[in-house]
Amino acid sequence: MQQKKEKWYEMLIKLEIDTENIKRNLEKIKEINQNVICVLKDDAYGLGIESILPVLINEGCSYFATAYIGEALKIKNIVKRDFPDKVGKISVMVLNYIEENELKKAVKNGIEITIFNFEQLEKYVRVLKNEERIKVHIKFNTGMNRLGFDEKETEKLIEKIKVIPNIDIMSIYSHISDVGNEKETEKQIARYERIVSIFDKNEVKYGVKHIQASPLLFKYKGKYNYDFARVGMAIYGMEPLSEKTELYPVVKLSSKIINIRKLSKGEKVSYGSHGILKENKTVGVIPVGYAHGLQKQTENSGAYVLVNGKKAKILGEVCMDMIIVDVTEIPEVKIGSEAVITGKQGNEEITLLQMAEWAGTIQDDILTKWNKGIKRILV
Repeated sequence: MQQKKEKWYEMLIKLEIDTENIKRNLEKIKEINQNVICVLKDDAYGLGIESILPVLINEGCSYFATAYIGEALKIKNIVKRDFPDKVGKISVMVLNYIEENELKKAVKNGIEITIFNFEQLEKYVRVLKNEERIKVHIKFNTGMNRLGFDEKETEKLIEKIKVIPNIDIMSIYSHISDVGNEKETEKQIARYERIVSIFDKNEVKYGVKHIQASPLLFKYKGKYNYDFARVGMAIYGMEPLSEKTELYPVVKLSSKIINIRKLSKGEKVSYGSHGILKENKTVGVIPVGYAHGLQKQTENSGAYVLVNGKKAKILGEVCMDMIIVDVTEIPEVKIGSEAVITGKQGNEEITLLQMAEWAGTIQDDILTKWNKGIKRILV
């Protein structure tokens, strides 16, 4: 008999995903733009496509974006298996490069491809010249300087597209690099508008336009709606641009106290000499460390976890598989007490934004770092 496959840390660490809050966040997003491309790149920001996709489909979402073709194929397979009535009604676009040997697989499965430079376009056309139809999204660089054709290349691109007989342009899109800078954002929008107008002037057919991601959507509300918004971080409860949008938290990562020790003033905790105690302390050990995704930059930053609804400061260095926290003032703490790394406990909450500030990074970086061996649980 085949044994059940279990996650590595199933008994000690768990990551709970609040599906009701995902639905609430979708409602907030759709109050601004009804048409959403749900971004499931990098395994749904680390939460697991298999966990998040069904929730979104059941909420009426039908357009998805991934970073890689493997993720897109996973979506197609889940739809085929669990939502057979949705086959042919679910669209998936790949935002990143697809290797030439994977292209025919993409087209065969109805996966939509992003084109962003001439060399790539020529390779793809050569490989797919005998395919019936190729669905492409054309990405333009309006200021991010990452991927995309430049504005000055638009006419040349149109000339090449016009002689490709089997290409369907699903969208013309771009990405804003600095949403907090209104002047620069307006420049990028103006550039995007000029590019689209060149397509219109040349009577090149395309499907839709989209430039909004979560930050642009919430910063400017419906000002730059176009046809679709590509939304990732807001679905998962992360505050775009650290602004207060009243999105609902989706993630709770928790573990437990596995050891308690009373220490005297002058003693050390953890590695090195950063954790020399200035007074007597009672400390607890939690089996979560940087191997699980708790970034070492968090140490010595005032970071804490929640135990019995109280703040327990992280003492000394973050270890590979453990942290040591101050539980001196926490009543009724015992071995087995729940320790919340991010999320709510009692009246207290540790947000992804707070964790990002402790680590000197961004919320996405915190969320995507959690080890895949930690069990994801839908609640």
